[in-house]
Amino acid sequence: MNLEITEKAIEWFKNELEFNDDQALRIFVRYGGEFQLKQGFSPAFTVDPLSASEIGFKDVKNDIPFFIDEKDLWYFEGNDLVIDLNDNGEIKYEVKTSK
Repeated sequence: MNLEITEKAIEWFKNELEFNDDQALRIFVRYGGEFQLKQGFSPAFTVDPLSASEIGFKDVKNDIPFFIDEKDLWYFEGNDLVIDLNDNGEIKYEVKTSK
């Protein structure tokens, strides 16, 4: 599993979301949604304190920490997820199958 957030998406997150000390972008699994990596579920995001989670994956890009909780790793297993912007300037998810 690999999670990549493009430069355009990082800028969008910086402009649209408010990050305080000890807060990070949390990528999590929700029921439903258009992009479904596994049937019935899709990725989503929120800003949460790092200290409030059991972190399974964590990285930092352009001073924005982002993570996935341990309990949500099953959803991303075996795939590489790219978070980018679509032509309308909205967040989009793309998947590349891991070898």
